[in-house]
Amino acid sequence: MAEQPSVRKNVLKKGIAGLVIGGALVGAAAALSFPPVFQAMFFIYAMLGAVVFILLDLPSMHPMSGVKAIVGLIVFYVIVSTLYIGGASLLPQFDPEDEKGKIEKLLRPKREKALHEQQAIDESLRQAKALEAKIQTLTARLNQLAPEPAASRAGSVVPAASPASGSDLITRGREVYELHECYNCHKIGGQGSVKKRGPVLDNIGNLLTIEDIKKKIFDTAYLYAEGFEKEHKKGLMPDKYKELMTEEELNALAAYLSTLKDPSVETPKPIFVKTKVEHGFTVYGYVRDGNGKPVGGVEVQAKPLKEHGHGGSTKTNAEGYYEIFLHLHNEDAGTKIQVSAKDASKEIVANYDPNDKVTKRQASVDLSVAS
Repeated sequence: MAEQPSVRKNVLKKGIAGLVIGGALVGAAAALSFPPVFQAMFFIYAMLGAVVFILLDLPSMHPMSGVKAIVGLIVFYVIVSTLYIGGASLLPQFDPEDEKGKIEKLLRPKREKALHEQQAIDESLRQAKALEAKIQTLTARLNQLAPEPAASRAGSVVPAASPASGSDLITRGREVYELHECYNCHKIGGQGSVKKRGPVLDNIGNLLTIEDIKKKIFDTAYLYAEGFEKEHKKGLMPDKYKELMTEEELNALAAYLSTLKDPSVETPKPIFVKTKVEHGFTVYGYVRDGNGKPVGGVEVQAKPLKEHGHGGSTKTNAEGYYEIFLHLHNEDAGTKIQVSAKDASKEIVANYDPNDKVTKRQASVDLSVAS
C-alpha cells in the first residue's frame, strides 16, 4: 500500500513540474511575440513531456497473454488514437476560404486604388473634352469676327501623342508576380523558393508564348515542366488565379514572364497536356529599337526557306510582341525560317523531333530595328 502514495506523489510532483515548465514556455513565447497557436503548442509539449516522465516511473504492469493481451492492446490503441485525433482536431485547421479571404484583403486596396485612379482619369478626360468643345466654339466665333490666317491655323495644330512605352506593362507584371507571391514556388534571378515546388523561370520566354503562359496560369493542367510530373499530378500549383487575378493582371504578368530569356539558366522545357503539338510551328518574340524600347505596329514576316513554303505575317502590339503560326509538318524538321521586320532580319532552323508528341514546336526570335 505504501506504493500507491509514492505513485500519487510522483504524479503530483511531475505534473506540477510540467505546468511550471509549460507556463514558462508560454511566457517566453508571448514575450517573443509568438502567435497564440505556438504558445498553446509549447504548453502541450511540456505537458506531454511530464506525462512521459510519469509513465517511466510507474510500476511495471503484470504480463498479459491470450485474449486479455489482445483486448489490452486494442484498448491501448483506442485511447492513443482518441487522444491523437482529438488533440489534432483542437489545433487550427487549414481553410481555403480563410486563405482566399487573406488574399482578397491584400488585393482589395489595390483594386480600389486602381478604380479610383481610373475614375479620376475618366473625369479628367470628360473635363478635357468639355474644354475642347468650348475652345472650338470660341474659335469659331472669333473666326467669324476676324478670320485666322492660314499659316497661324496650321501652326496651332496639336501634334499627336506618341504611343506609350511597353516598359510600364513589364513593371506592372513584376508587381503582379510579387503581389501573388509567385516566388513561393518559382525562382527568378536566383531569388525565390528553396523547395522543389515549381521550375525556375529565367528562360521561360524562350520556351512559352504569351498565350501559353496565360493558359497555364488560369488552367494549371494545361502543361507542366519536365521533371515536375509528380508535382503536376499532386496539383501543387494553385488553381485559383482565374478567380483572384484580373485580365489586366494576367496580361501584365504574362508580358513580364515572356521577357525572361536567359539561356544560361537551366529552365525545364514545357510538356503540353491539352494541345496537339505535331502540326505547325510558331515563331514569336519582341521587336525593339536600338535603345531597347518596344516598337508597336510594325509588320513582322516569317517565311520557310523551302520550295512552296507558305509564310505568315502580323503586326506587333504596343509592347512590340508578335506571334506567327507556320504550317510545318513532321517532314519539315530542319527547315530554315527567315524572320524579318523593317531593316532587321534573322534566320533560324525549325529544330524539332517528329516523334515528340509533347513538346511544342516553336522558337523565340527577337529583332532590333532602326529607330
